[in-house]
Amino acid sequence: MPERDPQNLNFYWSTQFVRALYEQGVRHAVISPGSRSTPLTLAFAAHPGFEKHIIIDERSAAFTALGIGKGSGIPACLVCTSGTAVANYYPAVIEATQSGVPVIITSADRPPHQRNIGASQTIDQLKIFGDYPVFFHETGEAKESNKSVLRLERVAQQATQIAIERGGVAHINFPFSKPFEPTKEFLAKIEDENEKHAKQTFHQFKTTIASTEISEQFWSELVSSEKSVLVVGPGASSEHLDTVSNLAKTLNAPVLAEPGSNMPSSKYTISGFDGFLRCDEVKERFKPDLILRFGEEPVSKGLSTYISENTECTQIRFLHGSLLDDESLSATKSINLSGVLHIPEIAGSVSKSWLKDWRKLQKDFISFRDDQLHPSSPLTDGYIFHTLSPLIPKKSFTMLSNSFPVRDLSLFGNFDGKEIYVNRGAAGIDGITSTAIGLSKSLKKAGVLFIGDIAFLHDSNALLNAFDLPESLLIVILNNGGGTIFRMLPINKFGKKYQEYFETPQSTSIAALCRAHKIGHDLISRPEQLVTLFEKKLEKSGVHILECITDADDSMAQRQVLWNYEPKHT
Repeated sequence: MPERDPQNLNFYWSTQFVRALYEQGVRHAVISPGSRSTPLTLAFAAHPGFEKHIIIDERSAAFTALGIGKGSGIPACLVCTSGTAVANYYPAVIEATQSGVPVIITSADRPPHQRNIGASQTIDQLKIFGDYPVFFHETGEAKESNKSVLRLERVAQQATQIAIERGGVAHINFPFSKPFEPTKEFLAKIEDENEKHAKQTFHQFKTTIASTEISEQFWSELVSSEKSVLVVGPGASSEHLDTVSNLAKTLNAPVLAEPGSNMPSSKYTISGFDGFLRCDEVKERFKPDLILRFGEEPVSKGLSTYISENTECTQIRFLHGSLLDDESLSATKSINLSGVLHIPEIAGSVSKSWLKDWRKLQKDFISFRDDQLHPSSPLTDGYIFHTLSPLIPKKSFTMLSNSFPVRDLSLFGNFDGKEIYVNRGAAGIDGITSTAIGLSKSLKKAGVLFIGDIAFLHDSNALLNAFDLPESLLIVILNNGGGTIFRMLPINKFGKKYQEYFETPQSTSIAALCRAHKIGHDLISRPEQLVTLFEKKLEKSGVHILECITDADDSMAQRQVLWNYEPKHT
């Protein structure tokens, strides 16, 4: 049999694994070139059922896979060679597992007999990512036995299912001895078989969505609340969002939902809280007796403070999975909600004035905010978010970089009903553009990325992968001359040392960088350019960059005004 030929064994073995992934519903392979990973690379290349994305920088590749998993809920499979190649996945591994995004890593490795003897491109890859992966398996070298092949197929099933169920990275290490390449005849035979395999229908793994029942005592406590508040952080599951909508209606309670939560807009959702919840008078007046919390921990300082300062009230933390997330340590109880919460026929005790007062506070703050924002040269970060966020089509997606963009949309923008993604698992600035590209490949819809100049330059290799996107990806760079997020911190007062060691202003020509990658670029420095160019470029397919030159001092001054908001007394 040709598959038993030593020349073909590694490729045949990899083919069985790849077919098993396909049968589990995996459809994307993100491949970085290398020699040791040749059997895996050819196995994916020979199967027409996979979308293959060839990315030379492994860090960018990993964040692209993260974006694909974030958008689809199904892991993409990463392929890389041995050595430091796999180590470059580490930042994305941390982000994926901490934000609950499924990803599969298949790393090629030297066989055991070549380890620890100085062989080239060899490092210790066994559990290289420590405890971050939700699943790890070392396959051993390819073997002819049917049992060995069955075990490999089971590994593919385990990796896919556990990555989805537990939300994180499954790492499979493949030690290969030469030869890596099959015969041309055997490759052609496998390609023919895969044409038929790709047309078959297989049962795809799906997580079980169970309705959660809770005791009568829990409901009696809930309905006795007179001032309930629901908080929704980024990354909330669709089942949790349905639960929030139902609870808000039942309790007639306000919903404080952050960008990235993807909470649908309704009469219960309240915006502007990152501004007005910093006001002591507001916090005292709107003191809750019950807080129900969903999704990841809040980004907003105002919201985080509101939660941590109300420890005397009941706080219920609804979890999805086994992680006991509670940064403020203020939750009085936690509930692992594996599906949609079943709500009995009950009515809450919250008065109509509670929600009405929240909505009036929102209206007054937004009116105050709008009075502070006006066209000016130079531009401000706040003006850009305030102007552009209402123009983002609802059928598109938005990606927000960490640092100020994820905060500024909440403070200045209108994100109700928009599909928004953030990397808040580890909240780093690495891999943001690559994640947005992965989202584009997965969602196959137009997208907008808001990113600062430092975060953009940190992931500039992502531009190497920007040539084959199915729809438009408009990257809005807020070039405010460095890492101005540090202006929020006391180190800002240290003058020259602050600027040199923390803000790190850069003078890179982003326009020249775009020309080098053959990517469209427009420089925006005046308010009259903003809307016209944004709407025009959003209609074109592929990547385009709008570089907005903003004033860091004026932008910070606008934030301070909103953070120091005080309501008018009537």
